[in-house]
Amino acid sequence: MIKRISLSLVAIFAVASVALAAGLWANFPKVGGASYSCGSVNGVSNCTVAAGPTAVTGNETIPADTNLSGGQTPQTVLMPMRALNAAPITYNLCAAAACGTVVGADNAGGVLLAYSTTIDSATVNLPVSPMDGQRFSVSANYTVTSLAVVAGSGTSLSVTTPTVLTASTTAPQGYEFMYVASTTKWYRIR
Repeated sequence: MIKRISLSLVAIFAVASVALAAGLWANFPKVGGASYSCGSVNGVSNCTVAAGPTAVTGNETIPADTNLSGGQTPQTVLMPMRALNAAPITYNLCAAAACGTVVGADNAGGVLLAYSTTIDSATVNLPVSPMDGQRFSVSANYTVTSLAVVAGSGTSLSVTTPTVLTASTTAPQGYEFMYVASTTKWYRIR
């Protein structure tokens, strides 16, 4: 009898846990989304979820299961956007044709250099504290005739730095680098 009750309690707890987990993410604001009704009674909304932020900043974290075997810990972790290579690209409007130095933030996925015509020169500093596997893109809406890409302190580039960025109206343009922690180097992958 006690065994049956114990098994029943375990089953109830398991079902309740699954139901709770499935509902953990309900009624959250949506990035770039408007407010919305989270419930109604007789066709009348009785709660509203606030509008979400207009864009991601790169500081967000996303819960993920590690699926480690044998109950090893941790089973759940928080992943920053850059771990998923989903960090936002930073828009940088150059004040003049000589764009100056643009510093890539650690939580950024790259930089877009923008100006009204050809950019004479620009220097892009890669993130100072990158994480293993992080990608960083450098792009521009117009050609950059003199480009320098500089690795952050304690890191280096595995290849010769690009010296020009040629914009194209028919194909993607720019460069993409990936950081490998074991070598402390940025590798050009595009």
